[in-house]
Amino acid sequence: MIGKVSQRTRLQVGTAVGGIAASLLMPWMSSTAAAQVVSESDRRDAQTQVLEQQSVGSAANVSSERPVDSDIVVTGTLLRGSAPVGSNVIALGQQAIVSTGAATSNELLATIPQVTNYFNRVPAADLAIAVNQIQVSRPNIRNISPRNASSSGTLILVDGHRIASSGVRQASIDPDAIPTGAIERVEVATEGGSATYGADAVAGVINFITRRRFDGLRVDARYGFADDYWQTDASVTAGKDRGTGSAYVSYTFTKNDPLFGRDRDFIRGVSYASEPYVPLGRTCDQPNLSINTVFVPANFTLSSVNYAGPNFAPNTVNACDTVRDRTVVPAAERHGVIAGLFQNLDDTTTLDVRAFYSRRETTSTSTFDGTVNMAPSNPYYFVPPGVMPIPGGGVIAQRQAVSFSFAPAVGRGTQHPSTLTEVWGFNAELRKELNDDWQLRGLFNYSASNSAFSSPGVSIPRLNAAGRSSDPATAINPYNIAATNSALIADLLDNEIAGQARDDLLNMRAIAEGRLFTLPGGDVRMAAGYEYMRDEFKQRYQSDIRIGALSTFPFNTYDRDVHSVFGEVQVPLFGAENALSWLRSLVLSASGRYDRYSDFGDTFNPKFGATLKPVDWLSLRGNWGTSFTAPTPLDQLGSQQNQISSFAFVAFNRPGEAAPPGSYTVALQGSRPELQPQEAETWSVGFDADPPFLPGLHASVSYYNVTFKDILATPSPNSTIFTNFPDNITTNVNGLSPAELRAFAALAPNGAAGIEPLIASGTRVYQAVDFRTANFGVLKVSGVDFTASYRQQTGFGSFDLGVNGNYQLTRKERISPDAPEVDVLRTENPKLSLQTIAGVDVGPARFQATWNHSSGYDIDPTTSVPVQDRVGAFNTVDLFLKYDVPGESKLLRDLSLSLNVRNVFNEDPPILRRNNPEENGYANGFTLGRLFILGVSKQF
Repeated sequence: MIGKVSQRTRLQVGTAVGGIAASLLMPWMSSTAAAQVVSESDRRDAQTQVLEQQSVGSAANVSSERPVDSDIVVTGTLLRGSAPVGSNVIALGQQAIVSTGAATSNELLATIPQVTNYFNRVPAADLAIAVNQIQVSRPNIRNISPRNASSSGTLILVDGHRIASSGVRQASIDPDAIPTGAIERVEVATEGGSATYGADAVAGVINFITRRRFDGLRVDARYGFADDYWQTDASVTAGKDRGTGSAYVSYTFTKNDPLFGRDRDFIRGVSYASEPYVPLGRTCDQPNLSINTVFVPANFTLSSVNYAGPNFAPNTVNACDTVRDRTVVPAAERHGVIAGLFQNLDDTTTLDVRAFYSRRETTSTSTFDGTVNMAPSNPYYFVPPGVMPIPGGGVIAQRQAVSFSFAPAVGRGTQHPSTLTEVWGFNAELRKELNDDWQLRGLFNYSASNSAFSSPGVSIPRLNAAGRSSDPATAINPYNIAATNSALIADLLDNEIAGQARDDLLNMRAIAEGRLFTLPGGDVRMAAGYEYMRDEFKQRYQSDIRIGALSTFPFNTYDRDVHSVFGEVQVPLFGAENALSWLRSLVLSASGRYDRYSDFGDTFNPKFGATLKPVDWLSLRGNWGTSFTAPTPLDQLGSQQNQISSFAFVAFNRPGEAAPPGSYTVALQGSRPELQPQEAETWSVGFDADPPFLPGLHASVSYYNVTFKDILATPSPNSTIFTNFPDNITTNVNGLSPAELRAFAALAPNGAAGIEPLIASGTRVYQAVDFRTANFGVLKVSGVDFTASYRQQTGFGSFDLGVNGNYQLTRKERISPDAPEVDVLRTENPKLSLQTIAGVDVGPARFQATWNHSSGYDIDPTTSVPVQDRVGAFNTVDLFLKYDVPGESKLLRDLSLSLNVRNVFNEDPPILRRNNPEENGYANGFTLGRLFILGVSKQF
């Protein structure tokens, strides 16, 4: 189904990108003009060279005082030639990127401690969560992200602009859409950025900056292997640099093997209640028959006895670890291509063009299983010896459920959920120097995405019908599934949950930037601009449908327009010309952005910053601002898909009330219409130091504080709903009136279909519960980012040492304005994420060792597992060796060999003794094991 959905699009886009690439490169490759040819290393932007030097040994901090090329715009500011005032920017240059051995952009981000949800983990493992309804693994700076929103609190940019979002049940930019072979550097601004970039920059901004120039042909290839696992990636970049311009094409391919639960000892689904540990799974090759005695009006289980097949003795259990045959990292294949053109049209005008296409497919593996309710009418119905059936009628009844695996009939590992993510786009930026002081920048940017997933599974309605059937041809035999009619099994498994989404993003922007006037401290610079964005999103999602039938269902659509005006001013009050002995410089900045959305209204977000240098080697900085995350079109679509369900029991009894027996509950799920932005107030203070008494040392510390409110959340599904969400539940011991029930039905499309039969039958409905997602939550976060690096030249070359980390000080949450504040940092959260790097350069060789540390944390013991109250720390060590082969022959020149060894000591993540099969027995990190990556790079 996925391949058919995307085949035409893939061919069209691949042809388009190939045509663009050919049209860009042909005149350059064939040109014999006398223009001077400049090598790639000579043509690197000055800012990139600085970042590369600083990023050896640690992720570098770029302060506003560091040298920046006059034409470079650093992430977090609109002004050329300076980093954002009062803010912190972490940057990874080319050397740091190479040393990570990262095959994908997400793997690269996993080496940054401030991206706390990735650090010391394998982001690709996210793609196996929730039967692959997740297509995007989302990086979150400091793990600040809406819990129930489809978007993220961290904004992902490519060359300073957005690309189309990906995902069917998400709406997030996929970092893996960016071919790693084209990445020049990565900049991470760790403060709120809505004053500059608009929505989603609550926690910060991650900006992938692609190559601007390239000359020659470069080939990179790597192969990695660990126990029961392999991965490979390769990239080819070809380009021509003529001095006045450059054009290139870069293609990246990656592929990895699946990793199963059985491949790692630390992955297991067992009960830790007592030793020996018993697997949690009950859908085993040998079935489990459960006979439940229930109180019918309330559907309440009075007693339950399990009988394990094939002997079906009472109080016996067949237990199996279903995690063993399930992928925890899916097989994946990625293709990415980007074509770039940079050209000086004349002495004052430049054109920068990019076109790209990316495709990723993942395939997971598991085994079909199910639980069927059996009826006496089924010809295979079985009652274990000694079981006395309860006579029919009355309020007490027996119900029989059988849990089983389809493996004896269809084999193990035959269930294959899959995903597809395609992203493509084209953008062009024109820069015009109006005079010596002012520049005009115009951007046209279009991108689109196609996301789909297919999750095959057993049809529950047809399975239960087979449990009731009296015809042997259509009746299931779960006690011996291999004896069931094969045609019936094929019919039951011809079923899937499937979804598809397409997003089209049109973005146009104009910025005027330059010098207003000059103060004694320096030039006062300003930038102002306008931006227009058109987002067209459509989605279709269905459960319990025949495989491949999704294409017969229509899309639900949601479109919106955003108009924005923004500006920034930078004022140097003190500088080189008027410096004092105790005040070498003082720079202030102010920025703001007004966004007008066609659906929910407008929002304005300001930001103020200051950088002060009491001495030349010390910078003190601080900033304050507001940011927001807008509800995405996918979030807004939720109100069109609201559903009402009814249940023959009382979910929650209001304190002081007792619902009469036989009362019902009605519940509404989905989202409220016209969701509002999630807003944040952010501020930080810090310093950067390059002490002259210790040349080669750089240190940086930042304290941050974020208050995030109106977070999209869902009311708690327990009795706390009465205090935490009092407006979301209505009760009446005498039953809700028809008018109240019809008003509730009006909140969902076709809601009357679920409510009117209850009214007509006179059913007593005790409560109506509104579970719709809405703006409820509040999160308060504070902490410290720190980095230090030291580099020293020696007689044999040089050595360097660096440390980069994040330490959480507070993390407090309220799930609603009426709910109590909870200290969520007390448990379940590691406070410290730390990376230390030590490196040595000896001639053409580079040797580097990296220690990654995630601190341990407390957990609350459970009644079933009272023996564990803490999860341990997770520590891994990585090694990197790179050798630039000496020689001037064509074969040896610009040839490099590399070796990465991740998790050298093969450390397992800490054990988590919790009886939850979704947690797989470990916590606080994830690893592929000891992974060797061999690499070769050659430039021609």
